[in-house]
Amino acid sequence: TPSLCAMVISKFGLRGDVLSFNLSGMGCGASLISVGLAKGLLQCRSFGGKALVVSTEVVTPNLYYGNERGFLMTNTLFRCGGAAIVLTD
Repeated sequence: TPSLCAMVISKFGLRGDVLSFNLSGMGCGASLISVGLAKGLLQCRSFGGKALVVSTEVVTPNLYYGNERGFLMTNTLFRCGGAAIVLTD
């Protein structure tokens, strides 16, 4: 299965020299890391640029179906979602 990065690059026909990074397995904290990475890359460029940061959270595979209240709490606190932002220098 292609990564989310590869699917976005393919869907929108982006150039072959596009830099892409797939940060996964870090939960919602990866969003902050991604924005920091994009900022750092934009600051290093000597000419203008844009960065697209797409962040998703999918917790469905880890949904708890039991009856223990302590474990049910995570079902109410965490949900699936997504966001995107375009950054420029």
